[in-house]
Parts: sequence; C-alpha cells; structure tokens
Amino acid sequence: MCGIFGCVGESDVTNFLIDGLKRLEYRGYDSAGLCIQTEDRNIEVIKSSDSTYPVDVLRKSLEKSKIKSNVGIGHTRWATHGPINNINAHPHFSYSNNISIVHNGIVENYDFLKKFLIRKGVIINSQTDSELIAHMVDLMLCSMGNLESAIFSVSKMIEGINTVALMSKETPDSIFGFSTDPSGGLVIGEKDNHRFLSSDSFALEKFCKSVTFTNKDDLVIITKDSLTIIDQNNLPRVPKNINLNKESDIPKNENYDLQTDFIIEKEILEQNHTLKNLINKRMPDKSQDAFPEINRHRLLSSKKIIFTGMGSSYNAAQYGSLLFEDLLEIDTKVEFSSELKNKKIIGPQQTTVFAITQSGETADTIEAIRNTKEQGAYVVSIVEEPNSKAAINSDSYLLLETGKEISVAATKTFSSTLLMINSICMYVASLLEKDNLTIHKVKEDFTIIDNNVKKVLDCCDYDYLRVSKFISESEKVFFIGKNLSFPIVKEGSLKIQEISKINSNSFIEGELKHGPNALLDKNTTVVSVIGPGDNIKKSISCLREISSRNANIITISFTENEELNELSKYNFVIENNNKYIFPILAVIPLQKLAFMSALNLGLDPDRPQNLAKTVTVE
Repeated sequence: MCGIFGCVGESDVTNFLIDGLKRLEYRGYDSAGLCIQTEDRNIEVIKSSDSTYPVDVLRKSLEKSKIKSNVGIGHTRWATHGPINNINAHPHFSYSNNISIVHNGIVENYDFLKKFLIRKGVIINSQTDSELIAHMVDLMLCSMGNLESAIFSVSKMIEGINTVALMSKETPDSIFGFSTDPSGGLVIGEKDNHRFLSSDSFALEKFCKSVTFTNKDDLVIITKDSLTIIDQNNLPRVPKNINLNKESDIPKNENYDLQTDFIIEKEILEQNHTLKNLINKRMPDKSQDAFPEINRHRLLSSKKIIFTGMGSSYNAAQYGSLLFEDLLEIDTKVEFSSELKNKKIIGPQQTTVFAITQSGETADTIEAIRNTKEQGAYVVSIVEEPNSKAAINSDSYLLLETGKEISVAATKTFSSTLLMINSICMYVASLLEKDNLTIHKVKEDFTIIDNNVKKVLDCCDYDYLRVSKFISESEKVFFIGKNLSFPIVKEGSLKIQEISKINSNSFIEGELKHGPNALLDKNTTVVSVIGPGDNIKKSISCLREISSRNANIITISFTENEELNELSKYNFVIENNNKYIFPILAVIPLQKLAFMSALNLGLDPDRPQNLAKTVTVE
C-alpha cells in the first residue's frame, strides 16, 4: 500500500519528486523518504516518520538543505513490516551502500530470505521485508557482475506481488524498476527532457499526456536520455503508450496543503452536486442510452450477477446485490474480493461481475477481476480513476466522476456508487422491458435527489454535535438495520472505526438477541436505521429490548414516530418514502456523526492512523 515515484532529467527534479509523492500520499502516510543523487554524484537520503503529512516535512527539509538533483526515487509508506520510524522508512540501502531501493508489496518468503542473508554475513538494519531486496540485488550483482541480470534474478527469487525502483552508485544518472504484478505494476512516462516512473498512474497525470504500463517481470531503465523496457527473455520491448484520461484530474477546489479546514467535511458537502451530476448522465429519459460502455449482449445473457469489493466498496456491493434481486428478480451474489480472487465461478460465460474499487488500485479487487475474467465472466469495474489497473484489466469500466476523493474515508464515492448501481438497475430494467410502476416511481424520485440531499445536509434540527458526543463517549457502538438499510449501517460502523477509532460493530437487527445483546450496557450506544421498506413495528420491539438493557439509542428513520422519539436519545428523521433512495440519504448523517466524533476525540478525520486510502497489498 505504498507509493513509488522516480524522476530523471537534465535539470533539478526535486520539485517533481515532491509533487509526485504528494499525489501518492493517499496510498500510505506512515512515513515518506527520498533518495537523490547530488550534483557531485553522492547519494543523499531524507526521511520523515513523525507526521501524518510526511511529504510536507520532506518538502521543508529539501528547501532547508537547498539540495539539487537531476535523479531521485521517493516513497510513501504504509507499514506492513516493522513499526513506524525512520529506520523502517524507505529508501533502504544494501550492505555495501551501492544499491538503494523503494518498494511496494509484501515479500512472502521474507523469513527464508532473511535467514539466507544472515548466513551470508549480511547485517539487517531494519525490520522491513523491503531492505532484503536491496541486499539481494547487491549479492547477485557481486556474483553476476551485471546489474540488469542481478535484478532479473532477484525478481524471480522474491515471492508475492512486489514493485521496486532502485538506484546504484555504480550506475549514476539512472533508475531501474521492475514489478511482479501480472495486472501491470509500474507506470512510466515522459515530458520534455524528464522521464518518470511510478506505482500509480495518478502520480503521472500532472506531468504526462500518455504513459506505458509494464508487464510482469519487465525491467525498466530510465535515464535523462532514454527509456528502455527489457522483458523477462532479456529482449527489448517497444513501449505501448496509453493516453491518460484527464477526467480524473484534481477538482479545482482541492487544496493538498490544507490541514485546518477538513477535507472530509468538504467531500461530504459535495455529495449534493456529485449525485445530481451522476443522475443527469446516467438516468436520461431513455434509460437504454445510459451505459454505452456496457456490452448489452453479455449483460442480458447473464443468468447470474456478482458484485464484489472490499471495505466501503463491499458495503456498496452488498447494497447492489440486494437491489438487483429486489427490483430485477435476478440471481445476484455479493463477494469479498479477497475471496472471489480464488473462487471458481459456476457458469462463468453467463455471469456478469461488477467490481467496485473507487481508486481502481485495490489489490484484492484487481486479482478478483483477473480471476473471474480469465474464467470467462464479463467484468465491469466501477471506479473513479479511469487510468487505474481495475479499469484497464476489466472488459468495461464505469466512471463515478466525483472528482478525486482525498480524505481516507469514502464519502462522496460511496454515495455515488450506490446511485451508479441504481442507474445500472434502471438500465437493465429498460433492456428487459420491465416498465412497471415501481421502476417509473424510482426514476422519478431520483430526479429530485439533490433536493433531498440538500435538506439532509442543511437541516439545523439535526443536532450532530450533541449526538456525536454519545458516540465518542461510548465504549462500544452498535449499528443495526435490515434489508437495504443493512449495508448502510455496515458503512456507518466502518466510518466510526476508521476515523473515530471507536470499537464499533454492525448487525442485522434480528441478530442482536442471538448473542450481541450480551454486550449491551449503559456504556453502549446503538444506532438503528429504519427505512421505508422495513417493518417499523418489529424495529420498535427490538429497540425496546435494547432500552431495557440501558443502552443509549440513536435512530435514523423515514418518518416521525412517537414511540421512536420516546425510545431514542435522538431521532434523525429523513422524510423519504422510497426504500431505494432512503439508504443513500441515510448514510450522510452517519458520515457526519463519524466526522464529528473524531473531532470530539481530538483525531484527524482526514488521515486516521494505521490506514491508507488505497489498499495495494493483498
């Protein structure tokens, strides 16, 4: 889940390195580091591990040092091996200090290689698996006498999906890179007299009009004069350029350096506009024209639909599976991508997979795309990034077009994904000629969703500050719901875990009395979401059982109800009787409550500890 960036040019590249790393910070911000070749060809390393904005610290350190360089590699880290400190921060040096590396991935045979190196007399300085790669390259270089051959040898020796960029003192003014990722590991590009290398196309969008994605085990060598790709048979490969889709450019209102005015709050407020824009594009008068990207024949010939994702994307996928079965009466499943990547699909030729990953870089989801596509399923990815691995490896992809979401917790991308799934549902209904009153009513109600969202965002009756204190002062927080509301309570619980660091869990409403009730006490807050498709009387009975165990109750309901008001410390009322739209509206108060609970606890809601925006390791 780390970010890699490298640049070579005829002039100073330090600003390019910082800008590239800044765009990769969403992949990990436990630490950051640079390895740069100075004008006298010495190697300087700068690291930062004591801030959740480590690239800003690097920028200041560079400005203070006044170091200039025409070649360098950089790294943003999400820790997998060893605690967060400067010793474990990248770049790492080999035992002779000849090789310096930055690395994304997990070396799965770490223990074996570590013991091998120790037997060779190599001193391991850090607790990372990454350092071992530097030592292995140096060892192979000593025995083989050729850096390219040494790198190829090491790429075959390390197990797992790994992407590496490295520099060698013996080969100045050059950056080498390789990836064992079959979905495309490194991205390389050129602009004027500069050449770039990164683990993520987003880092290059600011600099390059087109890029090349490497194949598995390709070796990349960039200098100020050349860009070379050598395949695993040691043969040169002509770069195949792909034009970058500029729809993924950063929105104008984004400010990377803003730390006092919270980005997540802005992204919550942006949902009014992102949802309206999506409706205008994906719910036209003629629904059959809404998705030209989708292969109609493959979709309509499918007897089974699978939705897949991880984290917030899994919650959206679960909503999708429930929606498709309810509205379209099509056999639909939901799968964690981490499970689907290894599963055999029954009847793959008659299966459509909707893979949800807003970044398009989630490792498990990319592997699930690869697995299901190889078996013959038709794969459609739902992404925000058009230049991502998920988009490139899928048969088709659909863009959320929310603008880059910077805060770690998904907010506007989550609600937009729910709306996208509804739009797909309307599209399939039109193709199947399911022109019933329910479908018409859903489409009609969606045309005014921006007014509903605005009411939820603006309503002063929602005392978020007071309610958030119940949550932030609780030892445990439970979220309960049923039917289409259940994926929403799962998302609410996830938000509390992510940005408020509170012990939170979600349950199907009826499941509480089968075990979780044992945990209820006065230090527990239960948040119940009751939608228009739910049996409100059954929900009230459940809340009475919770109240009798002295837990605090917060409700989000579709209508005013005296019994709910009596049982609840607070009842958020979202007046919407459409069971398909209500969940999209109900998630907004949950997002705001998580945000304010984090503030109550003195936490940074934009960059919670131990997390990253994109999970790029399995």
